[in-house]
Parts: sequence; structure tokens; C-alpha cells
Amino acid sequence: MKEEVKKNTAVDLGEIGMIDLPTFDVKPYIGKEVKIESATTHQGAFGYYVKVETETVAEFGDNEIKASKIFGLQEDENQKIGWGAETKLGLYLAKNKVKHFKELVGKTVILQSRTNKDGQDFLDFN
Repeated sequence: MKEEVKKNTAVDLGEIGMIDLPTFDVKPYIGKEVKIESATTHQGAFGYYVKVETETVAEFGDNEIKASKIFGLQEDENQKIGWGAETKLGLYLAKNKVKHFKELVGKTVILQSRTNKDGQDFLDFN
């Protein structure tokens, strides 16, 4: 039985090292049209953000593969949280001809590939 580990608690994992992990090939999904399934707000280490996700495009083991975008939110001098017209979120909303990120749900997007700083490809959308 697996022991539950508390966050920020030191653990002794014994001898650990590099392992081979399965990889997911994004190439077959590039160019496919999918709908945005959700646009939700979150709080993370660097503040508040909006996560926009597509519907599931594939299953990979026990995981659902979706494309997603993260947009940071800002706080003004009155402690109101939102976005500006020239922020990434503001520009993305204007491009999609909507006023609020919740209106993105149901919109059709085209899947793309994006490479992170570690050279891994993941699904993104236009």
C-alpha cells in the first residue's frame, strides 16, 4: 500500500536515477480542429491565471491529452483582478471576437505543436 506523503516533507526514496518514460507523439494531432471545453481561473505560485483547455484529443495510458493555454491575470491599484486590452489574454480574446474568457468555451481551434525549453513537444492551439 502506498503511503500518503505530506507536501513539503523530506522523504528518503532510496536509490533513484534516470528512468525511461513513455513519450506522446503530437504530430498526428497537428492541424486538427477541436473545441475549447473549459476556461477556468486558478491561483498558482506566481498569482492568478486563466487556464483554457480543449476537449480530450487522445488517451495516453490513464491520462487524457488536451491542448491548453495559460494566461496570467493582473491586479490593479484597487485590488481588482483582471486583464488589460494589450495583455496576452486581452489580445487572444480580441482575436476570437469575445469580451470574456468564458465565451471561448465552444469555440473551434486548430491544434498546433509547441516546444518547451527542454525540447519536449506539447499540444497548443491557435
